[in-house]
Amino acid sequence: MAYLDFHPNDYSVTYKSDTIVLLAKEYALLQFLYRHAGRPFTREQLLDQVWGEEYPGERTVDDHIYRLRKKLTRWSGQIRLVTVRGLGYSLIVQETPAIAVPSRSDGGLQQQIAQLLETYQKLGQSQSMLALANQQELLGVNIDAFYLIFLRFVQADLDWFLHSPDAEDRDKLYWLLVSYYAFYREPQKCLDYFERAIKAGILPFHMHRELEMLNIIGLYTDNGHLEEDLRKIEAAYRVIDGLTGELDGFKVHVATSELYVHLKARHISEAERCSERIEGMLAETPYLREICSYQGLKGRLLLLQGRRTEALSAFEHGLEAGEAAHNVPVLVSSVLGTLDFLQTVHHDPPLQRQFQARYDEFDRRYGFLPHKQPLERMIERILDSV
Repeated sequence: MAYLDFHPNDYSVTYKSDTIVLLAKEYALLQFLYRHAGRPFTREQLLDQVWGEEYPGERTVDDHIYRLRKKLTRWSGQIRLVTVRGLGYSLIVQETPAIAVPSRSDGGLQQQIAQLLETYQKLGQSQSMLALANQQELLGVNIDAFYLIFLRFVQADLDWFLHSPDAEDRDKLYWLLVSYYAFYREPQKCLDYFERAIKAGILPFHMHRELEMLNIIGLYTDNGHLEEDLRKIEAAYRVIDGLTGELDGFKVHVATSELYVHLKARHISEAERCSERIEGMLAETPYLREICSYQGLKGRLLLLQGRRTEALSAFEHGLEAGEAAHNVPVLVSSVLGTLDFLQTVHHDPPLQRQFQARYDEFDRRYGFLPHKQPLERMIERILDSV
């Protein structure tokens, strides 16, 4: 269907190359209706989903629908906000017809697009990927289904993962697992999910490898098994070194995970060694996603070193990189990781309140807590079906 790109920083929405700027509640209302396109909702349902416990006036929904409908007029050929008599309102999003343009059958161009998307993903430039996906009709290019699912993941589109029939459940499993790890502090449950998925062997090869070599590191430490994580880290480095050049992109991720483990265990000298190594890696290849994760960890190291002012600067640098990457899971994971660190390793109540407020804002925007149990049920259903 017609693809909308939502920009939470300024409450703007882009369709093709056209952008409209909305008010905060107009933005939330459109995002909710878009995620449930074609379904009608009563005023009461929209009040509950968009306004929560704010208790607005009776005309609130109608007034917002009226203003939003006017702003969507220029997209009315594809996207329409309609009144469903006797029920309420629904967003109608037309299917986008395939355009028979020559470039779609040009194998060389399509290969270049695939390489471009791979590079953007590696560098953490999700926003660039979103822009390309939003313009694929105009440019006459095809976007592989893998990247379209990845873009749902970086936008934290949990409703799509839970309800969309556009992908099989097993194709969603890896992203569901990583989303759950990013959005909720459930180390025991996450470790169980990851180990079951690895043992079942139902993921595509590259996803299985990433889950086993990268994503699971840190969960053993969170569950009180530091030595197992250290063994995993050593094994990962051996695999990377044995496949010369093939997995170079894994090195900074493994080093970042190693830094996480040493910080959690208060191994300050080992953490300092890891930090210095990562600085060199990121100076050579500045991946936005890894910069976000690393700067959050660097801030924690600086706190342990008694350098609070510098720690605050590192935290902000990391969050800015996450915003630039347009990657919600990485951002939220960094915030929750720091919040956990402030609760369990280094107590700093004022800073803890700041990070709690940041997470609460993400939760308000993306609805993590209401989606927690549905995500658990879906993951368990997929794993139980093996």
